[in-house]
Amino acid sequence: MALIQSNVFFTYLLILAALCGVSIGAMVHKVGDSTGWTIMSVNYDAWASSRTFQVGDSLVFNYNKEFHDVTEVTHNDFKLCESTKPITRYQTGSDTIILTKPELQHFICGSPSHCNL
Repeated sequence: MALIQSNVFFTYLLILAALCGVSIGAMVHKVGDSTGWTIMSVNYDAWASSRTFQVGDSLVFNYNKEFHDVTEVTHNDFKLCESTKPITRYQTGSDTIILTKPELQHFICGSPSHCNL
C-alpha cells in the first residue's frame, strides 16, 4: 500500500487466516521478525504479505509497552486509523494472538498519532 514506507511506524498490519481448517503443526509468526512491533523500519504490509496464515497459528507481538500497544480494529477503523473503539487491545509488551477464525484481522498501534505516521 502507498501508505507503507520503510520508515512508517507500524501504520497497519493485515492478517488473513487461510480458509482451510485448523492447521496441523500451527506456526508461530513473530510480527516484524527480529525487529518486532516497533518504529524500526519494518514494512508490516510486506511482512504479512510474505506469509500464509492459518487457523491455529499464533502472532507474537513484542514491543515497548511504555509507548505502544496492539489494537485490533474493524476494517473501517483501520482505514481511518481510529483506535478509540477497539475490538481488543493488548498492552503487555509481549502479546500472543491465536488465529481462531478464517477472517481478515486488522492491527494498529493505539497510541495517539502512531497509526498516522
